[in-house]
Amino acid sequence: MSRVRWVFLRAYLLVAALVLVTGLGLEALLAERDQQALAQREAALLEGAFRYAEIVRDQSGPIDNAAFSQRLTRDLTLPAALFPLADFQALEARYAQLAAGETLQLYDTEDRPVFYRRLAASPWVLALGPAPGLENERAKWVVPLFYAFIALAVYLWIRPLTKDLEALQNAAQAFGRQDFGSRASLPAGSWLRPLADAFNSMAQRIQWLLQSHRELTHAVSHELRTPLARLRFSLEMLGNAEEADRERFRSSMNRDIEELNQLAEEMLGYAELEQGNLSGQLQPFEVAAWLQTYVEYYNEHSPGIALTLGTLPPASAVVAADERLLGRALDNLVGNAQRFARSRITLRAQLSQGTCSVHVVDDGPGIPPDKRQAVLSAYVRLAPDEARERQGFGLGLAIVNRIMAMHRGEVIIADAESGGADISLRWPAV
Repeated sequence: MSRVRWVFLRAYLLVAALVLVTGLGLEALLAERDQQALAQREAALLEGAFRYAEIVRDQSGPIDNAAFSQRLTRDLTLPAALFPLADFQALEARYAQLAAGETLQLYDTEDRPVFYRRLAASPWVLALGPAPGLENERAKWVVPLFYAFIALAVYLWIRPLTKDLEALQNAAQAFGRQDFGSRASLPAGSWLRPLADAFNSMAQRIQWLLQSHRELTHAVSHELRTPLARLRFSLEMLGNAEEADRERFRSSMNRDIEELNQLAEEMLGYAELEQGNLSGQLQPFEVAAWLQTYVEYYNEHSPGIALTLGTLPPASAVVAADERLLGRALDNLVGNAQRFARSRITLRAQLSQGTCSVHVVDDGPGIPPDKRQAVLSAYVRLAPDEARERQGFGLGLAIVNRIMAMHRGEVIIADAESGGADISLRWPAV
């Protein structure tokens, strides 16, 4: 038996036992109260029955024992019989009580109560009882049915919790077996849904941290190794080089240091956008005016291919985004376009059905369809053997992808109509 099922069984038995004990206790308490009320009612009924018998006796004249007993039995719906008082002389204490007019409760051979009382100032004792049994056939199955219903209700109440707990346990065990994509999927109305959401959030965080660790290991083992090896080679050659060659080695070392510096900045920027820090401030702004300002500023400060503006939304169109992060995403896309474009980079935007799309279009070689998903991951380059100045470090589109994730959006890579790449940022405008 699994641990979850054992927990379910224990909880079920505990609740069932609690309900059973509570029910039996209440039943005993109510039965005692009913017994007291029944005794009081029985005493009142007996008193009335004996008084009725005395009235009938006074009105009947000479007593015919058989007829008198039959009439009382018929009228009172109780077995009635007359006995001479002298028959009780052998029971000295009982005889004295009867002679004094007290009511005695004795029992027949079947241990059923029979009540005896002397009819006033007469030599006769009237016996009433035993009363016919009040068998309630419904009561024989109503109580067991009630407890069965309670047991079923408890089962139906606890069993869904057990299933949800099993699903949560299975997800945790799968995660422990290094299935880091494992998540707990529980119904929205489940009592354990907040716990499942917390587990999924933790799992997502751990998965991201492990991915970041692998990416960092990759960067240290591959990206840093090459410039460091060149630096070491230049240092070794610098000591024995002629004066004319030393400047060349110094320039090479400076380029390697600059490359390491750029890689460190890219890695820090990528780490800054990890999921735990994705807390951008979404503010409404006019996207057309913002893009116009972006293009003007970029063209004033960039010596590369000039940006041109394409189709824009109406000037009054307002979208919600983090301008700082969105500008950083555009910087990365435009930077990539500068490395690959031949002569033209176009920036355009559109609003459609509550979604805003910003496109960066160039006339470069484009991105093959089988590589479009891969280049959104960190440290992935289209052609690692090409010059680093052209390929970069493989972090630009990964950063853009994370910025769009913060905006609940996506990065879409397509072919431009006139050739080249059309990379768009798409996110909910409101």
